[in-house]
Amino acid sequence: MLVQQNQTQGSTGVTIESVIDSIFVPGTNAVGDANANANVNDPLIRIPKVREMGRDTEDFKECYVPKIVSIGPYYFGDPRFQLFEQRKPVFAMSLLSGNKEALRRLYNKLFEMVQELRSFYAKDSTTEFCDNVFTKMMLLDGCFILQCIILHGDFQKWIKPDYQHEWIKLEEIDLIHYRDFLLLENQIPFKVLTEVMKLLNKENHLEKMIQRYLKNAICVSPQKPKLQKWLTSILCLRFDQSLHVERPKLQEMHTKPDHLLHLLHILHTGKVKHSKICMLIDHRCNFRNVSELVDLGIHFKPSDTRSFAYFVFSKGWWGFSPIVKLPPIDVTDGTRARLLNLAAYENCSRDKDRWVSSYISLLDSLIDDTADVKLLRKAWVLQTYMGSDEEVSKLFNGIGKELFMNFGYTVVMQEIQSHYGSLRNRLLSQLKHEYFRSPWAIFALLGALMALLLTGVQTYYTIWSPQGTCDDLCMFLKRNHHL
Repeated sequence: MLVQQNQTQGSTGVTIESVIDSIFVPGTNAVGDANANANVNDPLIRIPKVREMGRDTEDFKECYVPKIVSIGPYYFGDPRFQLFEQRKPVFAMSLLSGNKEALRRLYNKLFEMVQELRSFYAKDSTTEFCDNVFTKMMLLDGCFILQCIILHGDFQKWIKPDYQHEWIKLEEIDLIHYRDFLLLENQIPFKVLTEVMKLLNKENHLEKMIQRYLKNAICVSPQKPKLQKWLTSILCLRFDQSLHVERPKLQEMHTKPDHLLHLLHILHTGKVKHSKICMLIDHRCNFRNVSELVDLGIHFKPSDTRSFAYFVFSKGWWGFSPIVKLPPIDVTDGTRARLLNLAAYENCSRDKDRWVSSYISLLDSLIDDTADVKLLRKAWVLQTYMGSDEEVSKLFNGIGKELFMNFGYTVVMQEIQSHYGSLRNRLLSQLKHEYFRSPWAIFALLGALMALLLTGVQTYYTIWSPQGTCDDLCMFLKRNHHL
């Protein structure tokens, strides 16, 4: 063995020690190397650029690039966005009511924070801007964002037929609000917005407007009518409380948002409390789609909370009426860009709870064709305002290819698989599917059961009925040959 080893070394000119030395780095270990690889970017970078693997599909590249307005340094100076770049000073002075002294105070405050604000961005992405230019950029973008949110919130003016805004159109407001403001590479630090709100002395009011604007950006309130509490009690409907989701208020957040997209992520995930722990023995599932689960008797319903962290499976009455609850989502032309940017944010974040990526991956696994989209749409889980069901199917199948579910989702998927694989549940589902499809089928089944019961009673009394007075008389007459 030693001779063969030496021959190999001689033939290549590479020794074992040289190979070991080329791999070994003094003073490191497995954990340190893993942390070093995880920190290729500065850990303080909270507005990173989208990783290249997120842009590998041609259709997805446009989802990370703004349409009409640039925010922050990544697209600053791009000729495509010069129109709104020229309008930003007008928006700023409108927000500050033309107060030059307030403008100066805001500029001085942001200038004091310039190094901290630079640290939010990728390395070397802000070096081409001097401190004055960078501060001006932060000031104009912060004022522009808040003024647009105020204009969008004042919806009563926009619905008047004769109302025309001199700086911006309603369709531009919508495009900016639900697309350009929610791109990962089109963000400014939330601290800039906080300083502007403090200067205006309207911090509480504007924070509520921001939350109201972001609250309906993706998930929506379920429109399906709810049962009254008394009817729910009578029917003894049981809902799974394994996940409790709270929507945090901005003032009560322990972790302050880094930017608007981060705040959108917080508002659509919330705080999740797991009341039970499930050991994942095997996370594989052999059910294919929504249609297959519906055929088994599993119903899909929208959850009561607009949070991607709320995904539960409830067995219902003795496992006879299982329910899968999903957060309802509003599917529009801008949904793909919002979901992709939230997934990109999770991919760049150290947060392990990737609820948005898990939700996209779940819908990708549940939707195979238009029939599945139709079932989720009828269940009010999907509210679609774009094209056909086929386009919705392609949307989720396209963006969910390289995403994975986290622990919270795989636990529920295992519960569904356990119900799906149970022979008892399959028999109950088949019985329900065959005999409870319509009221007439139910009446026919009840009639057949009643006839079977009466036949059994008649047979019993025919064979094992006790002797009575009439039986003695019949026996007497028989013995005397009168019968």
